Amino acid sequence: MSSNQCIDWQGNLACIQQSGLVIKSRHSIRGKHVFGPDSDYTTLAISGLELLSEETEISNIKFEEPIDLFVMQACGYSHDEEAVWEIVCDLDSASISISKSEIVSWEVSGNEMDEELFTQMNDAWEEEMTAVSQGAFVSEQSYRSGGPSRMNFNSQSLGEIRIWPPREMIGDQRPSDAAPMKKSGKIESWTKLSAGGAPSEFSLRAPILGGISTVFVRLDEGPCGVFLIADDEDGKPVIGNSVTFAVRRIYAQDGLIRYGLKALLS
Repeated sequence: MSSNQCIDWQGNLACIQQSGLVIKSRHSIRGKHVFGPDSDYTTLAISGLELLSEETEISNIKFEEPIDLFVMQACGYSHDEEAVWEIVCDLDSASISISKSEIVSWEVSGNEMDEELFTQMNDAWEEEMTAVSQGAFVSEQSYRSGGPSRMNFNSQSLGEIRIWPPREMIGDQRPSDAAPMKKSGKIESWTKLSAGGAPSEFSLRAPILGGISTVFVRLDEGPCGVFLIADDEDGKPVIGNSVTFAVRRIYAQDGLIRYGLKALLS
């Protein structure tokens, strides 16, 4: 691994060291790193692991709460108390380390975030956890069964055709499991829902964010899908532009945070 190579990565700040990396939220308040509107320790962990996987293979890793076990498994990472790799959360800051040994602390300035926005978003997430859905209810079972395809782009192949999300098919031709698709594509269309027109799952946060934006993306390997844009993306989507994806919070329901891939504008 490269030593002390610090980069912007999936909306975060990452510093790669010989023994692993430190990854932090790019947002801060009075010099302290804080999470963005749809991020937490789990999203930081997945982001950091995806960066490390470009240089080394990691499948088993040691970690504890508040990192979500199901999300880690859906993204292809198994919890193992005997693993050489370990995730350590800095509970006083929006920061984690992923390493095989003790890692050097790393200081970097974040982008100052509006404190009122930060407080409003946290309060909205808390209220959303216990709110009653008035839209399309998704059971916990359905959420969990679709996790690997939703968070890791797990797909199927039928000849030269890539199928996503995976599905049951009737007939002589049956698709086979394929490797997860690349997390990139191009925008074919987009829309922005006004704060008052957002589904109930987003009705508490949409007014704070000034609406909810989605993009219709053709993935580089063929399939298309509709994705939310990450809540802290400031740019405007442009048809024909490329996007990448990162795991972020989607919404909360029945006391459970639902995670999925959101689009990051290039």
